[in-house]
Amino acid sequence: MIPYTSSGAERLILAGLQPGPEGVHPISLEIAGVARRLAGEGGFRTAGVFIAGELTPAARRQLENCGLAEVRLYLNPAFHPFVPEQQAPALLHCVGELRPEILLLGATPEGRSLAPLAAVSLETGITADCTALALNAGGLLVQTRPAFGGGLMAEILTPQARPQMATLRYGIFPHRAAGEGGSTRLVPADPGPLPPAKTQAEALTAPAAGEEAPVVLALGGGVRAREDIEFFQNLSRVLGAELMSSRSLVERGWFPQSRQIGLSGRCVAPELLITLGIAGSVQFMAGIQGARRICALNTDPAAPILRIADIPLICDLYEAAARLCP
Repeated sequence: MIPYTSSGAERLILAGLQPGPEGVHPISLEIAGVARRLAGEGGFRTAGVFIAGELTPAARRQLENCGLAEVRLYLNPAFHPFVPEQQAPALLHCVGELRPEILLLGATPEGRSLAPLAAVSLETGITADCTALALNAGGLLVQTRPAFGGGLMAEILTPQARPQMATLRYGIFPHRAAGEGGSTRLVPADPGPLPPAKTQAEALTAPAAGEEAPVVLALGGGVRAREDIEFFQNLSRVLGAELMSSRSLVERGWFPQSRQIGLSGRCVAPELLITLGIAGSVQFMAGIQGARRICALNTDPAAPILRIADIPLICDLYEAAARLCP
């Protein structure tokens, strides 16, 4: 792929949309929403690229109503299960055809492995795990992400290389439905012969822990002993919640990192987040911005998480949990 500079007539935002267990992955709808918003601010056109083994009826309905002007469909059985070396040629082919000014991808396991391959081939930069995107007065994409452990919000620009690339963390960017009516045009595309797969991988179809759970129960440093985790596992089953944790319990070895919420863990966007014994560090707060409702229990009235909680409770987490799961 030859690096390029897009012309003013080709000011396009390309949204990378990916399949999920049912239809498209939820982050695809967030990316499409961000692309529409930026396009309205800067006079851009919009398009999407969807790379998958097949197009299911559910995915077709969602793509037709995602609000983008068009979506290029790259469908091939070789694209499932996901192998980045197989999908990269399709993404690069789409970029070469459309020559976008901006390329947005999801910060999912798939996106985090595919995006760097594309950036290297295009000789452009990429800002990973963005938590905010905007356009400055000159029309450049301002890519904001936490730095130095969340103590600083860095604003990154790509003034020369194209496309300007960013990956977006799931659950950070709320999206609005584009409406029904099939306004998005689906365009079949073919990248040509694909290289033989160099690696083998299992399908990445199951969502990561907490990624799509409607209720998440998160434990923090207020948990006194490792043996108590079993009690909270029972509580999570009673509540129908996904059990996750703050960084402190991962560092103690009580939880795997796959269940950590925060900058160095995962973002969650449940309908209800219940936190027990979590004070609310900057790192943790960055991972719960997508939560619709927050119920926080802590014995410290000054705990930062109580200030943002919809239901702040100053109480002992063990006493409160025992009432729910005697």
